[in-house]
Amino acid sequence: MRLNGNSGGARHLIVVLATVLCTAIITGQALAQPTMKIGLATINDPQHEHAKRFAAAMEKLAPGKLKIEIYPADQLGAAARLIEGLSLGTVEAWIGPPEFLVGQDPRYQIMGAPGVVDDMEHGYRLLKHPTLRNALLSFGDQKGIKGIGAIVNGPNFYATRKPFRSVADFKGTKIRVFGSPMHTLAMEKLNATGVPMSPGDALVALASGAIDGNRTAMSLLVAFKYYDVVKHATQVDGDAMIFSLFVVGKRWFDRLPPDLQTAVATSAASVEDDVRTFALERQRKSERTWRDSGAELIKLTGADQAEFVKRMLTVGEEVASNNPRLKEPYALLLDRSKATRQ
Repeated sequence: MRLNGNSGGARHLIVVLATVLCTAIITGQALAQPTMKIGLATINDPQHEHAKRFAAAMEKLAPGKLKIEIYPADQLGAAARLIEGLSLGTVEAWIGPPEFLVGQDPRYQIMGAPGVVDDMEHGYRLLKHPTLRNALLSFGDQKGIKGIGAIVNGPNFYATRKPFRSVADFKGTKIRVFGSPMHTLAMEKLNATGVPMSPGDALVALASGAIDGNRTAMSLLVAFKYYDVVKHATQVDGDAMIFSLFVVGKRWFDRLPPDLQTAVATSAASVEDDVRTFALERQRKSERTWRDSGAELIKLTGADQAEFVKRMLTVGEEVASNNPRLKEPYALLLDRSKATRQ
């Protein structure tokens, strides 16, 4: 374009417009709402509820300051990829059992020790103990993973192709478990083989006969409609309890303004009591739904229950003795478990 005699004014106008545009871009970047994507493998269960209630609490505490997106049922990706992303700073948040984080720090698996937690209420009292809670939430610090919340998901159930009515029925079977020595050794004690895999893959494997059962929470079994594939679920008092952690990537968290960091940490912890109430009711409802679907709910009692517990009680000590890093946290877990028993 050719400039006429007023070219000086035109240049001035261009400079002004460019300055305004740059200012708008910089201001927009400064005011841009950060995003927090929360990934989890389950849906319509205590983990999913924790994410939803956290989002609602954040909107009340810091309205409009953080965009929260929740991706249940592995919609954001498989756990292994998301956990790696937490460390790299490419994933903001994940909710799931601590055993999935064993690859980052082996101490996370202590929460899967059998015979330590009596029931869900005991589990929540245990999580309230500050010494254990602070230790659990800090295990991933050196790997860029920050814990901000913890809940009890529920007791383990075994959804199986054939009914498990005794300890002997476990022999020679393949059971899906979380991928940690605490879980695979537990299956060895029952003369079974533990096979780590995701919940979705486990459902397909059960349907095809590649595995014989899935050891997981009843809320997950119902949410994924396992009763359409298998018609038996067995539960045993004295088995391990399933816990879930709410973790964020430290790189992402550290980039937030201090007030927003406080809001995130406060909101995650503040909703735990509400999630506890939800989880207890969902446990009862899930068991009813399982039965109402025409599936059988079995509970080992008497000599079989005693034999099951006898075998399981050695698991935690054996796993801890094979890894020096587990000795102190496992001892802390046992001590706090005793202190919080009623």
